[in-house]
Amino acid sequence: MTPWQILCTFICAPHENFGQIKPISMSVRTYYHDSLPGATNLPHDSLPPAPSDRIATLGWQLWMLSGDNIDKQAAEIATEAGYTKPTDKINVLASETIESAGTESVEDKVKMTAKLQASKDHYTATTSSMVLIVDGKGHYDIEDPIENKWIRVILTPGVLMHIPQGAHTRVAFENPDGFLDVLMWFNENVAPSDIDWIKGEDTHGHPVRLNYLNELSTQR
Repeated sequence: MTPWQILCTFICAPHENFGQIKPISMSVRTYYHDSLPGATNLPHDSLPPAPSDRIATLGWQLWMLSGDNIDKQAAEIATEAGYTKPTDKINVLASETIESAGTESVEDKVKMTAKLQASKDHYTATTSSMVLIVDGKGHYDIEDPIENKWIRVILTPGVLMHIPQGAHTRVAFENPDGFLDVLMWFNENVAPSDIDWIKGEDTHGHPVRLNYLNELSTQR
């Protein structure tokens, strides 16, 4: 049994470089967003769980890691999938005020993107990445553009996600004191200046968004 089989308690079906990683058991909580009006920090739980194969079809992968060395476990999985450029730990506070994001700082861009969620707008990443939740709790919504629905992922320590570029996402905290400590991994060939998140209507005509939708259409 390889290290990832021992370390992971859940992963969706193969995508990108995940072909050798097999499903084990689900412990990351996911469900369909009820799409009802209300604050983003409310549960919006429609009860039906989101099938793991559906999430994988959308280009996402989810793991739940446990133990005292989840950062090392995540690094091994990320490296196996081709994501070998790590960030330092990024602390995102729900109450933090950020005027502008630096053009070169990935940390500032992550914080700014999370802060913009007060407007309830979606956003999309210009590059794929792996993200580990080290501490904190939050809600993370994944768009299903085929079914015109949103899938909510409950973020808790140990959740590791592969986030495909071009996918629409949203993030929310449960309360004003909420926070997330995260580690991220990117492809070695991606420059910091190429790493960004685009918000709202600006995402729709972006090349990475159009390419993502085209890839989904070829799978139907």
